[in-house]
Amino acid sequence: MALGRIERALKVRLHAQLAADPETHAWTLSLYRAGEHHPETVHDYFPHEAARPRWPWLAEQLKRHAGDERRHTALYGKAIREMGRETVELEGLDVLNNTIRARTQATWEIRDTDGPEVVRIRIAHFLAHAHHLERRVDRSVSFHLEACEQVGSSRTRAVAEIVARVAADEARHVTSTREALTEITTSRERAQILDVHERAEHDADLAFSSRQMRHLASAFAPRFSRLDRALYGLTSLAMELGLAARSHAPASTLDARPT
Repeated sequence: MALGRIERALKVRLHAQLAADPETHAWTLSLYRAGEHHPETVHDYFPHEAARPRWPWLAEQLKRHAGDERRHTALYGKAIREMGRETVELEGLDVLNNTIRARTQATWEIRDTDGPEVVRIRIAHFLAHAHHLERRVDRSVSFHLEACEQVGSSRTRAVAEIVARVAADEARHVTSTREALTEITTSRERAQILDVHERAEHDADLAFSSRQMRHLASAFAPRFSRLDRALYGLTSLAMELGLAARSHAPASTLDARPT
């Protein structure tokens, strides 16, 4: 419990440092925006058409979720413009979704030739991926909102009002994806599928956060003290060591790629 409070305090402090400067604040919001925009750049997110014949309610839920992501993309863009800054266009491993994909030993891509059970399992894999991703984003956005309140400037308060609208949706997405997964899987399937995606998301978070901390310390160096830059470097190194240690852990026995 104490360790959790310390971790939260450190993360809120980092977010407060980012929010205090318009340039780093715009960069941070651009990172969030890139994740929200990701579904528009791929073809296998929110498979509502594949779900519709068997679960019409799920098809509508996935369509609503996709619409929320588009609205969030616009909201983050609005927040950045209201600060008088431009969105930083990000791609590749600077988009959290891509980092998670690169570390996920499962697929949720649905082909026209896939049978009903393959479709069911692949929709389940997408829901588990989305669930763990939304949990991470929901937590991060809560840190950012708290940090904006700590900074307390008119600029950060205005941004917080916009980001709070996103946060309300993220909490709902965490619940809805888990509930949908429960509806279409057995308890054994669900435990195995969630484990695959929890591992992938955790490893991806370490890799993504380390990458962004190193970028922060170099690209925005003049905005931070030597002590802060050293702290960011050590934090990045600790994440990389943690990721290396996990890579030697026993792999899951689940065959996550159904055929």
